[in-house]
Amino acid sequence: MDSLDFKRPSTITILLGVGIVALIVVIVILCINIFSSKNVSKEVEMNKIESIAGDENVLLDEEGNKINSSNSTLGAKEVDGFIFDSFEISTNSGITTVSFEIYNPDDEDRFLGEYELKVLGEDGSIVGRITDNAGTIEGLVRKDVTLQLKGDISNLSEVRVNKIVYQQM
Repeated sequence: MDSLDFKRPSTITILLGVGIVALIVVIVILCINIFSSKNVSKEVEMNKIESIAGDENVLLDEEGNKINSSNSTLGAKEVDGFIFDSFEISTNSGITTVSFEIYNPDDEDRFLGEYELKVLGEDGSIVGRITDNAGTIEGLVRKDVTLQLKGDISNLSEVRVNKIVYQQM
C-alpha cells in the first residue's frame, strides 16, 4: 500500500481560512442586528421637517411631554377600506412619537402596502410626510404602529393618510 503524505498547510492558507471565517461571523452579526431592529418602532426622518411653532394644539403632561390635542388629528381616517385611528402624537426632547392603529374590518386578510401620513400646520400647509409599509393585515385585526421622527411637530393641526400607489410606465 502506498502511504499518503500530508503536508502541513502554509501560514498564508491558515490566515486566509481564519479571515474568511471572521468575515462570515461579522456578516451574520450585522444581518441579525439589521433584521431584529425592524421589529421595534421605526425612526423616520422627514425630509425638510419644520418644527411647528406655538402651542394651540398642545397639552403638557406631568412629565413635560407635549401631547397633540387637535380634534382633526385624533379622528379616525379611512384609507382603501382600512381604518386608521387611535392617534397619539407626543414630543419629548426633540423626538416626536406618532402612534396609531390600522384596522382591517374585512373577514379576509388584505394587503395595504405603503401609505403616507401628511403632516399639516395651522395654515393647512404640508410640513412634511412620513411613509411606512403595513404589508398585509389579517381580517378583523388591529395593527399597532409606532413611528418616531426627529423634530417637534406636536402642534400640528391635522394628519392626512393616503395609500401610495405606484404606476407602471
